[in-house]
Amino acid sequence: NILIPKDVYDRCEKKYTGLKKYFDVNIWIILFRYQLLGSNNHQLAVLPENLDLMSKDFKLSFECFASSINSISNHYCSIYYDVERFFGSKGNFFNLKPISGTYSFNPPYQSDIITNGINKLFTFLEKSKINNKELNFIITIPIWDIQGKIKMNDNNNIINYGEFEIINKIKKSRYFKGLRMISKENFTYLDHNFKLYKYVSIQ
Repeated sequence: NILIPKDVYDRCEKKYTGLKKYFDVNIWIILFRYQLLGSNNHQLAVLPENLDLMSKDFKLSFECFASSINSISNHYCSIYYDVERFFGSKGNFFNLKPISGTYSFNPPYQSDIITNGINKLFTFLEKSKINNKELNFIITIPIWDIQGKIKMNDNNNIINYGEFEIINKIKKSRYFKGLRMISKENFTYLDHNFKLYKYVSIQ
């Protein structure tokens, strides 16, 4: 079965800019494609109330990794631009060229995507400094580095990512403003597909 919660359906309907007669077809295509990816975590996202707070406190207005189903912001990047553009998607994050503003960077928890994505953030920040623009990224990623795991007493994670060097690169960067380490018991994700709250990883 292809399911979508009513409130998510209504939110998508408000964002939709395509032909009305194709709305349900496009929703079905999006849901089916994400289901075909074979993971139950594709619609996990930072809690909407947390994104709302970031919007108020830091003028957050863009999600770098989202979907039409789980995005709270009106502007976001997603993988199925051909269909999701009717719901506000700006396409693939790796084609994005942000100039100013505040962006949420919460990528899929895959080491190459995280590392390549954060390296792109450094490029964006360098350009914004040259152009005298204010550009910010709020990064939400798992604690996979050894030092971080020791601090969080996380000895149960059987996957060893080594030092996960991108964490050190962030901390040493001149753009680094601060870090907060949160245990998974205190950081919940919302699965927008099934309205479930999940404790995935220490952040």
